[in-house]
Order: sequence, then structure tokens, then C-alpha cells
Amino acid sequence: MKNSKLICLMLAVLMLLSIVGCAQTAAPDAAEPADTSANEPADTPADTSTDIKEVPREKTLIFENIEGRVPDPTNQNPYSNGQYADWGLWQANQECLFYMNFETQELQPWQATGYKYSDDFTELTIYLREGVKWNDGEVFNADDVVFTINMLKNNPELRYSNNMVEWVKDIVAVNDYEVKFILNKPGPSFLTDYFCNRVWDCLVIAPEHIWSKVENPATFGNYDLEAGLPVGTGPYKLVRSTETEQVYDRCDTWWGAEVGFEDMPEPERVIWMSCSSEEVRAAMLTNNELDGSWTLSRNTFETAQAKNSNIISWTTDLPYAYLDACPSAIGFNNDVFPTNDPEIKWAIAYAVNQQEIVDIAAEGLSTPAQTLFPTYPALQDFLDRNANALAKYDVTTFDPAKTEEIMTGKGYTKDGDGLWVDADGNRITFTIIYRSGETLNMKEAPIIVQQLRDAGFDVDSQALESAVFYNAVYSGEAVAWFGSTLGSVSDPYTTLEFFTSKYYKPIGENTDAKSYRWRNSEYDALIEKMSALSSDDPAFQEAANKALEIWLSELPALPLMQQYLLTPFNTTYWTNWPTVDNNYIQPTEWWYNCNIMIHNVHAVN
Repeated sequence: MKNSKLICLMLAVLMLLSIVGCAQTAAPDAAEPADTSANEPADTPADTSTDIKEVPREKTLIFENIEGRVPDPTNQNPYSNGQYADWGLWQANQECLFYMNFETQELQPWQATGYKYSDDFTELTIYLREGVKWNDGEVFNADDVVFTINMLKNNPELRYSNNMVEWVKDIVAVNDYEVKFILNKPGPSFLTDYFCNRVWDCLVIAPEHIWSKVENPATFGNYDLEAGLPVGTGPYKLVRSTETEQVYDRCDTWWGAEVGFEDMPEPERVIWMSCSSEEVRAAMLTNNELDGSWTLSRNTFETAQAKNSNIISWTTDLPYAYLDACPSAIGFNNDVFPTNDPEIKWAIAYAVNQQEIVDIAAEGLSTPAQTLFPTYPALQDFLDRNANALAKYDVTTFDPAKTEEIMTGKGYTKDGDGLWVDADGNRITFTIIYRSGETLNMKEAPIIVQQLRDAGFDVDSQALESAVFYNAVYSGEAVAWFGSTLGSVSDPYTTLEFFTSKYYKPIGENTDAKSYRWRNSEYDALIEKMSALSSDDPAFQEAANKALEIWLSELPALPLMQQYLLTPFNTTYWTNWPTVDNNYIQPTEWWYNCNIMIHNVHAVN
């Protein structure tokens, strides 16, 4: 019986793939040109010029834009709320004060050389690296940092504005290369939360000499190629921007090489380009048209690698993938029915068979997740000490009888179609949305929808373009969505903090990624207590334990599985990619720390 159900679910996945245009089940032969015609939009706005210089393929590094396309190629504003500029701006043009390797927990100073907290964590001094320059030649110094923080505090429409208002009482330039933050409250994790790559983004510093002349930073596009915009401290300048292609050329000079901090990166050009499906990216990898891409499934990866032995992954053997910082989950809008009811959310949880999702959608290359924390060693210690709470509230328990018990206890009955209805005959109906570029979500969706419908919930799913997806989630229009917290990598504070009610906004008012709209005053007090303590303080750990149990009892999001991402690289033109045996940074070309990867790859010739 179970085998037949698995077969049906696998057929449903294959049918969905064919519907969205994934006709191939394997990458084409290496001799065949990849068909990328599906990537070309009918109309490509912004820069469509062809007068950029020719750069040989062997000197060009090509990544996939995992967002699918750039909705507005003229918006290169890194502070735009609701926009993730992971199509090259983050990785090639901008730089962070610090970078972190999540597995090793190493914090690498970059634009800065170090930092120091006061004993009570209410003051933070950051020491800037002398010699850092913007790529228009202007000096990067403390004035830029002070200007950026004040700009964010004064413009609530910008990303990180609310965070800086909450945390920063004042900021002063002690001298050109020393800046002091005076905080509103103790903030032992303030630096790692905002000034290094916290998962994929970070608060980058703006060039004062550019942004101080901007009338409205919220609407500023930061885009004028002739004028040299966008300006960052990174070694690359944007030379072409379209919906399907972002092209960055290496600058003639770069501050890091000038001061002997790092050599110039070897790639003369770095491109982020669109792919329409997993099959297209596999074909492009096989035909040496991509050097790094978004994820592949196990079957597609093995087929592509069999046709092109230069394709590699994080590990040479199963599971091939690295442990991502963001477990897969269903996010709930906790301000609308039915996901504002903890009992119904638990009824949904018991109806979801995580192991079946792992077996089919992840092809066995994962494990069910009990929380939204990746099981990195530092976080595993936290989970281990909360084993009793995780056993009491085990979201990995698949028990349809529990679903029946909860729903009938709340007065629901099933109609003629086997779907739950209230006393007035109204069904529990909602749609789970996801980004169309997310291959894993595309495979999870039909499985989960079928599981929930089998349990009596009138549920469907819908793939949306990134911009449409984020608008629906942030505005509160969405009821449920596939997503993750992009939070903790070393201690539990950041992920837990995402769910505090300070991020709450009424339906119709935009939030950011912290869009769960869940409120619990006892939970808030615990997180506020944690914010002022070091993670090794017993009081911090006690508060974290209590907060986790509250979170589990009300379930503002439903964990699905640890996310092992199979992100392939091609060694035909470039080598020294990050792997489990060469773990200098995560293998993520869409995160800010891809900067480190670009600096470390070497040309084959």
C-alpha cells in the first residue's frame, strides 16, 4: 500500500515537472548545445547594449542567477526592502566588514581588522582597515560607516532601518579608522547579526560621497553605468544589466591588491545568468556554459556528471550536498485563519509525513527537521539539551489519527469529498506558495498538498515569480509558503528572534523576511532577556530552552527537513572550488560570501 502511494506521488512530481516545461529527465549530451531559449523574455529592459569588451570564456566565470530573472535591472539599491540582490551586486561589487565560515565558525575581517565590545556589551568599537577604497578611487573610512547607519535610522523604508533604530543610540567616528556604536541595550551578537554575512546577506556600508547627494534613498536606483554606479569596494564593476544577465568586469585596480591584503581575483569577468529549469542548468553545466549553479537533484546530478566528469559537488560520494543554514519549512501567516490557530497547525503537522518528503523530493539526501535550526555542531548542543521538549512536541510524528482527533474535537466534520468543514459547511482552504526557481519546493509541493488533502484539508500550491512571491508574503496576502528563517548558525538567538512580535505588522503593511505575524508576550520577554546576554551565559541558555518550548507548542512555522543543497561546480575552466575537503567557505554563489569564492578559484590554463 505504501509503495503504491510512493509511486503515485512520484508520478505527480513528474507530471508537475512536465507542466512547467521540464521536458527532459537528463542533461543532453555534451556535444549538444544547451537550449537556453526559454531564458529569453519577450522584452528585456535596462541595458541591452553590446558594446562591452570581449573577454575569452576561459577568463570568464559564469554563475546562475537563482532568482530566475532580475525583475528591475535598473534597481541596484542594496537597501531596497523586499529585494535580494544576489545576482552579482552582493558578490562582486559590494563587500562586508567581516565574513563567516559557518562550519568552522571562523570570522574573517575584511573591510575591518577587528572589533571590541565593552564589558556590558553596550558599546561596540569596529576597527577599519586602512587602505580600503571605493572602486571609484575614494577612500573608505569611518565617515562612511557613520553616514550609513544614520541614513538607515532616518529612512524607515530601507532594509535594516528598524534594526538600527532598535539597537543604535548613537554612532561616532573616533578617528578615520575607528567607529564606536553606542547601543540602546546590551548586544553581544550585534556585530555578527549585521556586519558579517549572516547566512546570505549583510548590512553593507554605503559610499557617503554618493549617497549623501541622494534625495530619497528608498527610491534611489543606484544605477548609472556611465557614471560608474553602483559603487562598491569590491573588485568588479557592473557593465551590463538585463533581466537575464548581470555582467561584472574586473577593475584595473583593487584596494586589497594595492595594500597586499589579497591578490586580484583571477576572473576578468563574472556573469550571473538566468536558467529556466533544473534541466536547463544541468545542460549548461554539461556543455561547460556554467561554472556554478543552483541546486540539482541527485538523479540529474549523477546523469550530468556521467556525461561531463568535470562536474563536481561538495562531497565526491553521497549525499554530494552540504548542510545549508536554512532547513526547509512551511511558513505560516499567524494573523489569518486557519494558521492563527495552534491546534489546527498541529493537526496539519500530524498530517505531514516528513520522511516521505525526504524520500521523494530530496531523493533520500536529507533528514526530517524538528526545528528551524541547522544541525551544525554548536546548534546541535542546544537541540540535544532540549530533547525532552522535542519529544513532547515532535513535528516529525506522522499521525493522521491525531489530526482526526484534533479536528473533530474542535467541531469539524468531513463533507462528501472527505474535506473538513465547520458547522456552516465552510472548508479549511488555503494555498501554499513558493518561488518558481526553487527546485526542491517544486518537488515538495505536490507531495505535501496530497498529504494534506488526504487528511481532509482543502489545500493547493502555486509557483510564483520571486517578486510576486515576496510581495504576497511580506504584505500578509499569503497564508502559507515554503521558506526558511535564514537565521542562526552558531547559537539559537537569531532564529528565535525572528519570531518576536516587534516585527508584527497588520495585514496589508509590508514586513520583510520576518513575516510570520506571530505574537506571544512571554516569548518576547525571553528573547529580550537573551539579547543582552552572551550565548555561554546559563541565563541565556535557560531562556532559549523556554522560548523553544513555547515556539513548538504554538508552531508559527512547520519544519520539514534539513536542507542539504547539491550545488555543483564545473572544473573545465576554473578549479579550487570549495568542497568538504577544501572548506574555505560555503559553496554558495548566491550569498555575500561568494566574494571569497571568486578570490579563491584559479584558472585551469
